[in-house]
Amino acid sequence: MSKEKKRFVLLVDNDVFEKFKKLAQEQNRTAGNLGTKLIIDYVKENG
Repeated sequence: MSKEKKRFVLLVDNDVFEKFKKLAQEQNRTAGNLGTKLIIDYVKENG
């Protein structure tokens, strides 16, 4: 797999972002890191 990474931009409502950020903090992650993990897990399960 290539080491090159691509940017993935999502637009969500502020309330969704704030809740997501709180969930990430509870797991000692950044929102971006949690988003990356969720996308990778989803692709592994469904790809």
